[in-house]
Amino acid sequence: MKSEVVEYYTDTGMDYRAWSSRFNMHFGYWRWGLNPFRREPMLEEMNRQVTSGVQGDWILDLGCGLGATMRSLARARPETRVTGLTLVPWQVEHATQLNAKYGSRLAVERGSYLDIPFESESADGAYALESCCHAPGPDKPEFLSEMQRVLKPGARFAVADGFCKTADKDQPSAFKKMVSWCCDGWALDCFPNLPLFLDKLSDLGFQDIEVRDISWNISPSVLHSPWLVVRFSLEKLLKGEHLNEVRRRHLLSCFVSLLIGLHRRHFGYYLITGRKG
Repeated sequence: MKSEVVEYYTDTGMDYRAWSSRFNMHFGYWRWGLNPFRREPMLEEMNRQVTSGVQGDWILDLGCGLGATMRSLARARPETRVTGLTLVPWQVEHATQLNAKYGSRLAVERGSYLDIPFESESADGAYALESCCHAPGPDKPEFLSEMQRVLKPGARFAVADGFCKTADKDQPSAFKKMVSWCCDGWALDCFPNLPLFLDKLSDLGFQDIEVRDISWNISPSVLHSPWLVVRFSLEKLLKGEHLNEVRRRHLLSCFVSLLIGLHRRHFGYYLITGRKG
């Protein structure tokens, strides 16, 4: 799966600029006071929602992409240092350039959150914004075990992602087919399963676990996807630019994700927080 993730983000990475001028590679969070037709403020609000409870001098971004969430945190908290991990070499280079104005406060390293290259009990906090879905297994055991290892006792974490809410055997075949398409197009091992994920958090000794269903909060930004995909595709077509198979599957997944989200019994978008015991 590691090679698929690298290929996916290498091929599609710059396409995300059509979604966000700041390279926020995730859905946005709508609340009262925000214009649902303006995407970038909702994307920045998602950064704030995810990072607000993760405090301390040194924070880890586990799957940082091009570092947009890191930069958002740096603007909000000048005293905090953030280190991001990504598997993708070009993301390290480009994110480092984008982060340059923040100096040593922000660092991006090539590495895996399944084998975090830092000492045990060294980080003051950690978050993963739409990145743990790339980890293996519906309960994401390797990801959670490594996060647990590297956090200091009492340190807080936040995970925001799409979650399956029911077991495979209880899901309709059409839903499972759409999930399979989406995972294939976005280079995901599988979406995390909410009950299994929460069980694993408890097994690892995490405490004060809070689960927020923010599906309705992200829905305005999700609705931006279809028309943006159509516009992007037409622009590339008119320019005579060829989209390879990886990029085409990515665009299809953007469409399919909207349909997956309509299956509210089986799927939701959650922000999960807690602390290491």
